[in-house]
Amino acid sequence: MLAGLMLTIGSLLFVILLFIVYFSKQRFLSIRNKIYRYMLIVEIVLLVSEIIASFMVYYCNNEILNLFMYRLHWFTGIIWFSLLYYYSLVFLGNLNANNLFEIMRMNKRTKIMSVIFLISSILYFFVPFERLKANNISYIPGAASYFVLAFCTFVVFSIAVYTLKKGKQAPLRKKVSIWLMIIELVIIFVLQLLFPYIAFSPIGATVQMFFLYFNIENPDLKIISELETVKDEIEKSNKAKSDFLSNMSHEIRSPMNAIVGLSESLLNDPNFDSKSAREDIKHISSAGNNLLDIINNILDISKIESGKETLDLKEYSIGSIVMELSSIIEARIADRPIKLIVDVDSNIPSKLYGDSTKLFQILLNILTNAVKYTEVGKIKLTITADVNNDDANLHFKVADTGYGIKKEDYDKLFEKFTRLETATQNEIEGTGLGLVITKKYVDLMGGKIWFESEYEVGTTFFVDVIQKIIDKKSLGLIAEPQKSDQEISYIDCSGKRVLIVDDNKLNIKVATRLLGPYNFTIDTSSSGKDCIYKIKEGTNYDIIFLDHMMPEMDGIEVLHVLRKLKEYEIPPIIALTANAITGMKEMYLKEGFDDYLSKPINVAELNKIIEKYFKENRKE
Repeated sequence: MLAGLMLTIGSLLFVILLFIVYFSKQRFLSIRNKIYRYMLIVEIVLLVSEIIASFMVYYCNNEILNLFMYRLHWFTGIIWFSLLYYYSLVFLGNLNANNLFEIMRMNKRTKIMSVIFLISSILYFFVPFERLKANNISYIPGAASYFVLAFCTFVVFSIAVYTLKKGKQAPLRKKVSIWLMIIELVIIFVLQLLFPYIAFSPIGATVQMFFLYFNIENPDLKIISELETVKDEIEKSNKAKSDFLSNMSHEIRSPMNAIVGLSESLLNDPNFDSKSAREDIKHISSAGNNLLDIINNILDISKIESGKETLDLKEYSIGSIVMELSSIIEARIADRPIKLIVDVDSNIPSKLYGDSTKLFQILLNILTNAVKYTEVGKIKLTITADVNNDDANLHFKVADTGYGIKKEDYDKLFEKFTRLETATQNEIEGTGLGLVITKKYVDLMGGKIWFESEYEVGTTFFVDVIQKIIDKKSLGLIAEPQKSDQEISYIDCSGKRVLIVDDNKLNIKVATRLLGPYNFTIDTSSSGKDCIYKIKEGTNYDIIFLDHMMPEMDGIEVLHVLRKLKEYEIPPIIALTANAITGMKEMYLKEGFDDYLSKPINVAELNKIIEKYFKENRKE
């Protein structure tokens, strides 16, 4: 008997050691960890009851007490294998729950198995053991032990079936772990049946506990797994960064090639022809605008992903958005054979409350895409609304007759830096960020965006957003937007004085050139301190264009100083800055600037500001 028990006693010592090690380490208490803890405790009871039962048969003559101890010992085997089944399901299926009872009731499979386990546990107590003999101890003492072994075989078989049918999606490492566990248990069952006088079953359970610990439960394995996950994420990030840089290199260099190449051609052409030069300058301007779009998209997506993007809610009118959009899109269409159609429901409320800047950007991105992917035909913007008490559910629809989208590319449309095959084949410029930004803005506004497309026929985008109503009065008809070929009508600002403050001499030169047609008297300053000095000196200006990023004193600091000069007449101060990511205009206005103009300076935007502050100079 002692020889047979030596393995059991050794197994108990090893399990106690495992118990101490496992419970001394900080645990990640998932439901799988909890079940493993229960199995460890049951395993100790299993081994202790095995040892006690064996000694009682040898030293105790009380048959009832001996049978009770043996029945308790084998019952712990039923509990242990029941826990092993739940453990395997949780491990393979990544199931989550707060406790074991939730797992038992989680789905139809676990409910049925739980009922089977309960019925088997009850039936077990009605199956008899053989009379135990001290001089001939068998570790399979009769029908009850065979019943338990049959139950354990059923559990192992159920785990194998689950692994084959439901574990297909599980990682290979998990499936290998389960199959190795099953093979080890089968070997133990066979050995126990072949050698009934050696306690192979509890030893097998001990080996299984060590196998599960070193292969699954060891916290160090989780740390290693997390490190591998981080490594994979870093590799993916590096690949995405490389792809992004490669894409950006192409997208930025393309317009830069036109800007640099045509500029050098104009500089070095001995036979300067004003007509061809004007055409080249037109191309340089177009390439510059494309480059600006790329830069703006990169800045916008960076701000969105930093989590700093928020809604800037204010009163606005759909009419003003549509007018500005139409003007920009007409300019981008230029002389291409594309007709822009705008259809706005006149019953839309005249004044709404929401983030008009982001709504404008959403529509601009979709319409710009339509222009890029349409060679001939039409682009139609339709806007309708469903009014419900104080809310207006705005429906935007942008339909084009462009290239369309292949069905296999549908899922790629809102992915970062992803460009469709159509864009590559037709050499369409872009970063692949426009629709990503659009989707994020729509989500931020609590709206919906979707599309319908037929390859080689066209694409239609739909956007729904809900906005608060400020004035339920109908919007009415929107006036026809200015066509892109209309020249800007410059106001004569003779006698008016303007101050341009910028630390970059080239930027001052550009601003001076652009303000030239208005006949201003132009003064310049290369620092914030010099700007303040000129004001204190007593020079009267009618408007100041003030840069933000300057050494020593930035534009905001200069503004705050100027606002404190109560004894001086301070004119309108316009923030003139390259800091043009979404939300910057609102920030500058909040700081106290009267208006905002981003670099590169858009001539139309500059003209709006001049019209706004010097409209009395316009000759009707």
